[in-house]
Amino acid sequence: MSEIDSILTAWRALSGPNRDAVLATVVHVTGSAYRRPGARMLLIPDGRRIGTISGGCLEGDIARKAWWCTANEVPELRVYDTTSDDDAVWEFGLGCNGVVHVLLERVASTQVTQMLDFLERQRQLTRPAVVATVVRATAASGVAVGDRLFGSESESLSGDLAATSTGQELVPYVFDAFQSKRSALVRLRECEVFVEFVGRPISLVIFGAGQDAVPLVEIASMTMGWGTTVADGRPAYARPERFPGASRVIAMSPRALLSGIEITPETAVVLMTHNYPMDRRLLPLILERKPRYVGILGPKNRSARLFDELGMEMPGCVAAPAGLDLGGDAPASIALAIASEIQACVAQRTGGMLRLRREAIHEPAITLGGPAPQVAEQVERPAYCETTVGSYV
Repeated sequence: MSEIDSILTAWRALSGPNRDAVLATVVHVTGSAYRRPGARMLLIPDGRRIGTISGGCLEGDIARKAWWCTANEVPELRVYDTTSDDDAVWEFGLGCNGVVHVLLERVASTQVTQMLDFLERQRQLTRPAVVATVVRATAASGVAVGDRLFGSESESLSGDLAATSTGQELVPYVFDAFQSKRSALVRLRECEVFVEFVGRPISLVIFGAGQDAVPLVEIASMTMGWGTTVADGRPAYARPERFPGASRVIAMSPRALLSGIEITPETAVVLMTHNYPMDRRLLPLILERKPRYVGILGPKNRSARLFDELGMEMPGCVAAPAGLDLGGDAPASIALAIASEIQACVAQRTGGMLRLRREAIHEPAITLGGPAPQVAEQVERPAYCETTVGSYV
């Protein structure tokens, strides 16, 4: 299950005295950091933490202070500066050399409840969404930290900002987020707004319900949170109890192989039927729908023969044989290699070793608009580590 889905599930399960919780969201990063804008962590009164926003003691500091920072139920933005070269910073796991801006909010507030309801609805519809959240504001802005604008493919703009001048100013940025599929910090005249693009879950269709499909489904659905469909023409294999993490398990009809199976330009497909005639029938039907990735198990000459017999050139979306070169021939190793290649394809990466990468691991966070508004800043240094922590009030 993905991080956002885990948070939504945990939020829905809150009841009674534990109904309240604190949501921590990374809204901006400068320099290097373990997580990027949009990372979330839900702090529950019983001590549980769902999700993660860093790899160091940042989460520990937030867990200690989140409740009293939001005791008045007003959102608070905290800024963690990990750029220092001091030994203390590295000792506490903060040596990321970046500045992380974290918004803390009570989930019982109207603004957060509206956002989580909105995101849950879009996830159920498997649609992308944009959430624009005010993270800094001057008294003259007419808006408050935590006010939001919601955008989706099928609904009109909604939220506290929809009927405001600030909301109108944000419309082109919301549109740009849908187009670019990227989040950004937008600086307006009197406020700063985190415009977040929340993509639909990755959709994976696996043709073949043999034993080697089991670990791929587990990695894709349970670990990565991808919406996974398993399809096979053998009813004895295509049984839901064999793939508990799959969204759907379909016994294909011999006359209509793709009936009830959705494949779009954003879908990843893996052919692991181990049945050459079946692959020959399936492949042209799959490619007609132009999926983003098609992985085919088996040696190169098998796939070359498939396309030769079909009279087709192998398109760039086809990986044959499927998977990154990770080594290992066990079903779990093959599943890991295939899932890794799909992730690299979605992220538009080559899948090489990070130590050999010359560019930065993460693209820098985007900042759009003019200068930042003038907002009072309060700075403190926690006793247990020499990192600067700022609080915007």
